[in-house]
Amino acid sequence: MRLDERTGVSYPDGQQNADGVIHIIYDYNRTKDRHILFASFREEDAAKGKPITEAVKLRQMVSDASNE
Repeated sequence: MRLDERTGVSYPDGQQNADGVIHIIYDYNRTKDRHILFASFREEDAAKGKPITEAVKLRQMVSDASNE
């Protein structure tokens, strides 16, 4: 399962909570769009290569610094 299919995605970092949900934060177009995004999913989603649980949230905007 791809967290974000666009090119320009970099610097992922993540952790897995005790409830099994994996949380990833990453940036998109670090020097141009300057977006920080968040994704969450379970191991089952990653294993199937597609969203199958309610935990899946992809491309959630955390910060948009493009206008600064």
